Amino acid sequence: MKIYSLKCPNCGATLATDVKNNRARCEYCGNEFYISEETQNAADKDRQEDEGKVLTERAPEEGHPPEEPKGGRSSHTRELLIFSLFLIVGLALNFLFDKESPRDIVPQTDLHRFFMELQPDSTPQQVEALAKKHKLYFFRIEKASNSETANISYYKIAKTGETALNKQGAHAETVEVEFDMAKNNAFRLAVYSDPDHIVSRAILFQYGTYYSLSAEAGQDMAGYYYYNNSLRSAPGDKQTHPPYLKCANAVEALKKIYTYRK
Repeated sequence: MKIYSLKCPNCGATLATDVKNNRARCEYCGNEFYISEETQNAADKDRQEDEGKVLTERAPEEGHPPEEPKGGRSSHTRELLIFSLFLIVGLALNFLFDKESPRDIVPQTDLHRFFMELQPDSTPQQVEALAKKHKLYFFRIEKASNSETANISYYKIAKTGETALNKQGAHAETVEVEFDMAKNNAFRLAVYSDPDHIVSRAILFQYGTYYSLSAEAGQDMAGYYYYNNSLRSAPGDKQTHPPYLKCANAVEALKKIYTYRK
């Protein structure tokens, strides 16, 4: 027995009913009517098409995951792009702020200016005049260096008299200058120090000795240097690296104090 979907010719109701001897009965109005073979064939065709639609709308079999909607795929792509953008921006900012650029710190103080205006042929009188020009304080003594008698004329220049005299303000920037009394007060060296960067110094060197930086008069080592003991070679290194670097001028030597990284 086959069930057909038909329309009653009397009341127009849609029927799902069986057909006996090519006749059907409407369950709504009770009308009995004749069903031709053509009508039955058309009903069979409609039923097969409906069953085909149901099959295509069923869930896929195991092993074949459902295809993701186009909207969902584009949403995932957008999220991935946003994440990648944030990652790139984060890396760029980290690189930008982690990299320390040299600061233009010179001339920042009168002591910087004083150090920059020193010359390898400066005299004690010129040093004193230069200190007064920048309203700095100085202290002078005669001391012995590699000698039993005093042979060095030593100046300490600072922004306060107490610092120059080592009475107070020890944690303050200073410039120390040495002259060779045995050679008619020839300029030997000047050393700029900042206690905030205690391991490093800026040096105007002519000759003499400043730790491992050493030269006799006449040797060609005159010039500006940046001195930092951490530059020295580690024990066991094949090459020997002195703890000082030759600089082009006073500005470069001063800047290295604030920007040096080992």
